[in-house]
Amino acid sequence: MPVMIGAHGQREGLAAHWEMWMMVQGGFSPWEALRGATIDAAKHLGMDKDLGSIDVGKLADMAIGEGNVLNDIRRSEYVSHTMLNGRLHEAATMNEITT
Repeated sequence: MPVMIGAHGQREGLAAHWEMWMMVQGGFSPWEALRGATIDAAKHLGMDKDLGSIDVGKLADMAIGEGNVLNDIRRSEYVSHTMLNGRLHEAATMNEITT
């Protein structure tokens, strides 16, 4: 049975990171923790047609991180860019990056 994170954006969005870290501390692999924060949670909520993975036709919201979270889940907090509704932003300022 899948396990999902339950964070709702508390503590400036850090709760989701903390929950993934605790999942790994409790024995999950980083991959399993990421699934619990993305596609498994979207499926549980019935939103997997729009959210939870990168695919054609889904909402283009994502975080782009520095480092490999599969090697160190604590790298999840090192977000360099975010994409919201298909628009790329610098995470530090949320200034939109245009080409």
